[in-house]
Amino acid sequence: MSTANIKLAVIIVSYCNAEDVDRCLKSLARSDWNHLEVFICENGGEAAYRGLLAALVGPDRTLQRSSDASDTLDQPQKRLAAVAKCRFQDRTNAVRVGLAVENLGYGGGVNTWLEPLLAVPGWGAVLVLNPDTEVDSRSLSELIAKSAEGFGMVGGSLVFDNTPDKIINYGLHWSRMTGRVVAVGRNAPIGSAPSVEDLGRIDAVSGACVLVTRAFVEDVGLMAEDYFLYMEDLDWGRRRGKHRIGFASKAIIRHIGGTTIGSAVAPEKRSHLSIYLSARNGILYARRFAGWRWICHFGVGLLFAARYMLKGSVPAAKVAFLGLLDGAKGKTGRPDAMPGAQELG
Repeated sequence: MSTANIKLAVIIVSYCNAEDVDRCLKSLARSDWNHLEVFICENGGEAAYRGLLAALVGPDRTLQRSSDASDTLDQPQKRLAAVAKCRFQDRTNAVRVGLAVENLGYGGGVNTWLEPLLAVPGWGAVLVLNPDTEVDSRSLSELIAKSAEGFGMVGGSLVFDNTPDKIINYGLHWSRMTGRVVAVGRNAPIGSAPSVEDLGRIDAVSGACVLVTRAFVEDVGLMAEDYFLYMEDLDWGRRRGKHRIGFASKAIIRHIGGTTIGSAVAPEKRSHLSIYLSARNGILYARRFAGWRWICHFGVGLLFAARYMLKGSVPAAKVAFLGLLDGAKGKTGRPDAMPGAQELG
């Protein structure tokens, strides 16, 4: 299958992190793939949206405003209060910056653009990309080439910015027995590829950088939104049905990680919001996909909560326990009524 004419839609969800978005866009501007358009959803409110445009658009910035706004995607959508159509300074590719009507979470931010895209012909794949990532110049073409081999969900060599010689994971595996999420291939050398056995264990590609084909989206549907943050990538992969997961080892993506809510640190130093959502959503996911075993997963979660206490972080242990309880109660969405929820605006 030829990939030459595949049009790629790149979706980035922002939350008050304009500097990350700008760095990510600069890397996309260096890509060897020409057939792409970028769609940004700012979840942080009007002030964050204005700040994002100020950081991105201008004579000495990464983007310039486009005078043509005749496309339906250039207009506010049902969950986008405003849309600014732009383009790269040195490329004609469109970059649309949208303001979400409220903080929709990660899955909701992705779907805010993905849903209207389903009604638009022409594009063949979508790349969901964290704002705190940078793609190598060949990454997009490598991901698309792998998808053309018959893979509906494709990942690349995701590496931490400070250890670019080691892979964060080939993909994610969810243990049906314990409910823990395992990073398959953690710390494997850059340039390596998963074995057949490892590839068979992968349940999903990390949402930090995941390419899915249009056929995948049309068959599987949109990202789950009720997790708000964490586990939506595993949920998407779990629902993939006939669509196979592939890995493009030459697609290099640098990932800083956790810049928005403080998850890219040692477990005992993570933000309470990150701890809560991880605990709650692990149980929500288990209730959907593990049947009665979710009760066992709850027990394992209690052990992890106790670990925080043993490390001297009693508040973190309490937050983890609260997350487990709320997951058992089936609570979903934005956690407005917990300590630290103000971080979400």
